[in-house]
Amino acid sequence: MSASGRGRRSKVAALWRLGVAEASAYRASLLVWVLATTLPLISLVLWRALAESGPIGDYDQHGFDSYFIAAFVVRQLSASWVVWDLDRQIRTGELSALLMRPVHPVLHHAMTNLSALPLRTALAAPVGLAVLLATGGISITEDPAMLALVVPVLALAWAINFVTQLAIGCLAFWLTKAAALYDVWLGAYVVLAGYLVPTSLFPAGLAEVARMLPFHAALGFPVELLIGRLSVAEAVAGIGLQLVWLVALGALAALAWRWGLRAYGAFGA
Repeated sequence: MSASGRGRRSKVAALWRLGVAEASAYRASLLVWVLATTLPLISLVLWRALAESGPIGDYDQHGFDSYFIAAFVVRQLSASWVVWDLDRQIRTGELSALLMRPVHPVLHHAMTNLSALPLRTALAAPVGLAVLLATGGISITEDPAMLALVVPVLALAWAINFVTQLAIGCLAFWLTKAAALYDVWLGAYVVLAGYLVPTSLFPAGLAEVARMLPFHAALGFPVELLIGRLSVAEAVAGIGLQLVWLVALGALAALAWRWGLRAYGAFGA
């Protein structure tokens, strides 16, 4: 490996260690965050009760158990919070210090977010285990080809969430509180991602539209793949849609970052 390659690897490793240290220092905040994302488990209780007298659509009680437990897991593994960090750094001028480091600030944020996921998952594990014991378990796909797709699909879901937040966070270059706009996105995510209701249970027409949006690509699609509700063809099409949204939102984030830095520098920050 070349010296430049070793240098990049050492920088990434240093960022990972920094992220792990920060996550450990703020583990109480992470635990609060985990508990704040238990909405799918609340939905599980509701839909399980509604399905007691018979299936609803193509979901019976066990189907709802599997879906919402998987939604809870996917939410933990695809989470990002760069929008709040970037919004604060731009408004307070902290970004200037990041720009002077030999590592791109976006890489800094990506590694900080990724390195916290193991601890976040560990904190969420007791909650998930308790629900598993209470409901009797979860059914996941047994198809080896589909199982092989789980990790890349989750990685793409995380990347979609990350670049979305990055694009919105960059609005802080021009707006006083850009992170507040993310609440609008998050509201649409909760409704349209399959977070509260599987999108297959949406009214005809709305279901088809919802399944084409980035919200579903970041949550509902990975959940349905994990619990074995998709064919190989549907899985491949879903990954293609994830890639389309990742490229589109990533390009938007790149433009917002480039133009925002010009505005940031113009003010002498």
